[in-house]
Amino acid sequence: MATNDTFFKTQASALQYAFDQVTDKYNLDLPDHLWTEHVAYETTVKYHIPLIVKKTGNPAKKWLHISLYRMGSGTYELVHYKS
Repeated sequence: MATNDTFFKTQASALQYAFDQVTDKYNLDLPDHLWTEHVAYETTVKYHIPLIVKKTGNPAKKWLHISLYRMGSGTYELVHYKS
């Protein structure tokens, strides 16, 4: 579980938190490798995920951008935004 909105104990919990912030209005077009990709210690991975409007099913003009950094302690730092 998250200690706050930025730091998480697991990669899955960090990603799920970012997804939960947009899934009220959008569906996500997730890449297949997202859940199997492992973030090595002291590295950053970035994802740019297209959003799909729930009401219409059409692609949105916005994307979800995620930057996930795994610190030396094993904790994950999450930065995410829509644009």
